[in-house]
Amino acid sequence: MTMKLNLGLAAAAAALLLTPCAMGQAPGRTAAIEQIMQADRDFAAMAAEQGVQVAFGTYMDAVEGRMVSANGDPIRGEAEIRAAFEGYPEGVLLHWFPVEGFASEAGDFGVTWGEWSLHSEGSAETKPDERGRYVTVWQLNAAGEWRGILDLGNDDASYQPMPVEDDSPNAAGDH
Repeated sequence: MTMKLNLGLAAAAAALLLTPCAMGQAPGRTAAIEQIMQADRDFAAMAAEQGVQVAFGTYMDAVEGRMVSANGDPIRGEAEIRAAFEGYPEGVLLHWFPVEGFASEAGDFGVTWGEWSLHSEGSAETKPDERGRYVTVWQLNAAGEWRGILDLGNDDASYQPMPVEDDSPNAAGDH
């Protein structure tokens, strides 16, 4: 009887530990993946609508958020992230979309990766000037919001944007 009682109590304890509470607990893995994919899409939409400075300042963790590029030291925290985007050219669109997401079993930590493109004409419908891939590492904060703690991207070195066509008579070599 004691063995059955101990197994029953152990099973109940395990069920309680593995079932997130409705109040402020992390979702499970599947729900977390859906949530971080949506957070990434919302992040991109904010960048398109309000600009990259606002979007990165909002979606990257204010203290622990880091942006890492091949061209310099990591940028950390909201103030440095916002400062990095000061002077970002007006009308230039940094567009991205997540392709895939992963999450921890606990559902409080995850990763998205996807494709980005830079459009100097301000529309994702135009041919990009640059493109590449990115990875964002997400953490669920105490307020239940997904915030980026690490964002990295790389350029697609093989990408060659189409040259701008010159319609002038001299463009064809007619002199």
